[in-house]
Amino acid sequence: MEEKNSRKTDRRTMYTRMVVKEALLTLLGEMDFSEITVAGLCREAEINRGTFYLHYNGIDQVVEELLDDALANSHSVLQQIGCGISAGEKCGYPFCQFLRENKKYQALFFSDSLRPYVIRRVADISKDHLAVRLKAETGCSEKILQALYHFQINGCLSICKRYVDVPDEDWAEIQQAVDRFLKTGFQNL
Repeated sequence: MEEKNSRKTDRRTMYTRMVVKEALLTLLGEMDFSEITVAGLCREAEINRGTFYLHYNGIDQVVEELLDDALANSHSVLQQIGCGISAGEKCGYPFCQFLRENKKYQALFFSDSLRPYVIRRVADISKDHLAVRLKAETGCSEKILQALYHFQINGCLSICKRYVDVPDEDWAEIQQAVDRFLKTGFQNL
């Protein structure tokens, strides 16, 4: 009997966490993160505050879990954030494509007030791979590489936010222009 109750509790917990995360994504699509309150989130999720605090310490924890969900299967994508900067390398823009295709998470990634947090998390996951490539190709210090890496992620998020809904042929033209721009910049380091 205890095992049955445990499964039921796990199902309820998973459901509650899911509706809270979905509610946050909905609200992020409608307003700035700084305007979202626990009361508003609970209203959107159709739960009470007690239920919310049973599962989360605050909205920041929901954001963290959402970002974990979004990035869970994207390690190989994140390793290619610096694509297009190596000599002769053509960028397929896997991170940009990930953002264009995963409409569910766009409000999270495109939130201006969450951008510093998102950039830090994405950088923490993928910086080692790019740092090794850039260090070998440019000889730049870790401090410079870190600045360039954050610049690259921020630019990627910005351009995806601005052009997320353009037709594929327009997107390809934008990618080619960005590739040329990045290659020229990195070759001149």
